[in-house]
Amino acid sequence: MRLAWLLCSIFAFSAFAESQCVNCHQSQVEDWQTSHHFHAMEKATPTSVLGNFNEQTLDYQGQQARFYQQDQQLFISMPNLEGKLTDYPVLYTFGYEPLQQYMFDMGQGHIQLFPFAWDSRSKTNGGQRWFVLHPEQKKHDLFHWSQKGQNWNHMCADCHSTDFKKQFDLKTNSFNSTYSSINVSCKACHGDTQAHLKWADGDSSIANKGFTHNIKKQTPLFTQHADGSMQSVQPLVKSEQVQVCATCHSRRSQLDDRKDPHSFLQHFQGSLLTPELYHVDGQVWDEDYVWGSFLQSKMFNAGVTCSNCHNPHSGKLKLPGNQTCTQCHSQEVFDTPKHHGHKVASTGSQCVDCHMPTTTYMQVDARRDHSFRVPRPDLTLKTNAPNACNSCHEDKTPQWAVAKIKDWHPHSKHLGTAHFSEAFYAADNRLPNASTMLTKIVQDKGFPEIIRASALSRLAASPDNNAVVAIARSVKDSEPLKRQAAIEAAMPFDINQRWRLLNPLLDDEHLPIRAEAARALAGMLIRPFPAGLNEQDSKRLNAALDEYKDIQQYQAERGFSHTNLGNLALTLQKPDQAKAHYLQAISVEPIFAPAYVNLADLYRNQGDEKAAQTILRQGLDVNAESGDIHYALAMSLIRTKQKDTALNHLQKAAQFAQENANYQYTYALLLQDLGNMPAAISALERAFNLTPNNPDISYSLAQWYVAQENYNQALFYARNLARLVPGNQQVEQFVKQLEMMNSIN
Repeated sequence: MRLAWLLCSIFAFSAFAESQCVNCHQSQVEDWQTSHHFHAMEKATPTSVLGNFNEQTLDYQGQQARFYQQDQQLFISMPNLEGKLTDYPVLYTFGYEPLQQYMFDMGQGHIQLFPFAWDSRSKTNGGQRWFVLHPEQKKHDLFHWSQKGQNWNHMCADCHSTDFKKQFDLKTNSFNSTYSSINVSCKACHGDTQAHLKWADGDSSIANKGFTHNIKKQTPLFTQHADGSMQSVQPLVKSEQVQVCATCHSRRSQLDDRKDPHSFLQHFQGSLLTPELYHVDGQVWDEDYVWGSFLQSKMFNAGVTCSNCHNPHSGKLKLPGNQTCTQCHSQEVFDTPKHHGHKVASTGSQCVDCHMPTTTYMQVDARRDHSFRVPRPDLTLKTNAPNACNSCHEDKTPQWAVAKIKDWHPHSKHLGTAHFSEAFYAADNRLPNASTMLTKIVQDKGFPEIIRASALSRLAASPDNNAVVAIARSVKDSEPLKRQAAIEAAMPFDINQRWRLLNPLLDDEHLPIRAEAARALAGMLIRPFPAGLNEQDSKRLNAALDEYKDIQQYQAERGFSHTNLGNLALTLQKPDQAKAHYLQAISVEPIFAPAYVNLADLYRNQGDEKAAQTILRQGLDVNAESGDIHYALAMSLIRTKQKDTALNHLQKAAQFAQENANYQYTYALLLQDLGNMPAAISALERAFNLTPNNPDISYSLAQWYVAQENYNQALFYARNLARLVPGNQQVEQFVKQLEMMNSIN
């Protein structure tokens, strides 16, 4: 009854707000009603649902999921967590093109997404069918339908509805979430419209039409000058548009309920170009939602905003095809086979084919990269980053693509030129010159802010004098992303040096920066300078630390928030509090492996390996495929002289975390210790293939092959070691000895 009342209230509010706006903005409201924003979320009815609920079935987990309707209520029948077929009423739709998802109430206000989606594309494009969205997911996986990765309250609601308030109660593990509009309404982008309505009614005391922020585009048009640069036809005006769109169209973490649509860097922390999210050259890899790409582009840095290309109310492109681009870029120069090298109207002749390649998510949702980059197959050869040419011509090589581009553009100012991805590749692969390369990028204002910030964050792996200089300068920088990155870069330094570098950020105007700086400097409260913190600095640090704690409490439905609080308690030398936080993390999100691992580490430091092993086995009862937990348990067993049992868990750690070179390496060392050299070498070679620039692995392989009297293989790894540690006399002597042994044999 309460749910029905709430839905009626929401729709009444939406209709009221829409009628208020349509009085003056009829065309904008009509555009909005055709948009993805309008259909972001709706009450599930036979009208709003696109999926076929006419007694349809779909294979799922060895049983038949069923989609059906009784009167006006829609149902999906699927196996529950015990495997028993259960009928779930469908409450809401979620999106509508190119797929539509559906939601149900799992109890205590937890609204979850079903594991199925309706492919709303046409039949000719493979659509009009039900499919399992994440068929590989098991009960212990984050994106299983029962887990937090598919929880609407935490993952989805803030962007798919308006004025969302999460309202999670930790004591009862329940949500009492609310919103003012079920979908993305006018208020979501324009903020509180009350002052604007008063202005429209004739209140002459209200300035700027009642809006405190300008979210219009900065200029209507750009033109290309003879040198290829883009210049605005009118002076740029300050606009918050990109920041407003970024609150949803970005990969970010949320720190609090949003207060207005213009507070991106206050209530959200945008993600940098990390290896987990982006290719080494900044192309999207994971679901990155445009902002991080667009900030890399020349378009953004020239002053282009979203609405230069998109109708902000319908979301659709303003102009068809290449006309979107030729409103600024000369049609005679660019929209021609002489430029793009493809037949007119064929694949490859559209600007977006080469400059905005797609990545498909959720099986059917192809999204374009908004960094508007020039294809660089030459960088593929250096860094393994993908390129638009070979994404289409999969049967061809990058060398072929380079040759083709040289045919079309023999005087290309792009092909073969230096690129920031080479520095990122060096850093991600632990190459010896990475620090110098990264520092140059951090200090070069010719690069966009997000690239310089991402270079700075990578300096955490090279805590040298270059890093110190870059951090010190970035802390004083006007660019918030660089100040954010400076915190990560400073983490490897001791607490005293961190304080000297980062303490100005405790007063930063942006909440994410203040809070993260406090986390990084919390150790000063127990390990201060010899004279101790003065009263003012102590207050500054504690105030920012309280904000950090509030952020974690806002995310109290997630295991990571309590684990973060546990880590902080350990920093503050409060192990009992840390233990309580880790146990709370396990309680709210039992699949969260770091909570078990960190708690086991706490027990280890207290000398209680039995307790450590008990909690880790508890974690494996929930998730028997966690490589991290298997590895932690193996280490504990080794410390308690149970190497044979540990070997089994190290093998599973290497099996379930196949991309973790450290697990492969440690597994190899234990195999060697137990006398199984063939298996040890095989495991170590897997580690080498994952991280060929790790000198420890190359050294071990060279030594092990010497022991096997396989001097040719030993020489291969010794030479690789010499490349990684140039100028090392012992390594050079080792190589010479192996060369001599090979000549003898």
